[in-house]
Amino acid sequence: MYNPYVVGKLVYLRHPSEEDALGNWHEWFSDEEITKNLADRFWPNSKESQLQFVKLLGDKRKLVLSVVTTNSDKHIGVVSLSSINWVHRFADVAIVIGDKEFRKGVYSVEAFGLILKVAFVRLNLKTVKSLYLKSNDASRMLHRVFKFIPVGELKDIFFINGHYENVVIEMLDQESWVKRNL
Repeated sequence: MYNPYVVGKLVYLRHPSEEDALGNWHEWFSDEEITKNLADRFWPNSKESQLQFVKLLGDKRKLVLSVVTTNSDKHIGVVSLSSINWVHRFADVAIVIGDKEFRKGVYSVEAFGLILKVAFVRLNLKTVKSLYLKSNDASRMLHRVFKFIPVGELKDIFFINGHYENVVIEMLDQESWVKRNL
């Protein structure tokens, strides 16, 4: 393991490296299958763009971490806490498992659980919120696993796959998460 920030059984999270940016990461955000459920990934990505992104990760309003397998040290995805509000103690959470070999199964569940642990234990955030396309069954199931509470929908907000889709908004609070996990 290289520079682990938080460690699980199958994956660990660490600060993204230049090697990550120069690997397959840039390809994930150009792949139509991977990006079809992402709101802001309509332009092609490049190694140069990904490297520039990694170099700009010093902003304390956003925490981006690489998802890496514990057994082979393979970079398979990214998780993030963004729009972190340190006064009101909330953030948006997101995950992308870009390596198609690891997209199904427990890797995304464990990585999502680890970023929630970071949010509620290490960063002492009070609330984490998440948005996903209503048609994204994988995201809906992931949110059910962690007992996020649906709080609303944005109607016909994103033009995806030739039509407008609703976005579901869900939240999870620190107190509920701590009762179930610590």
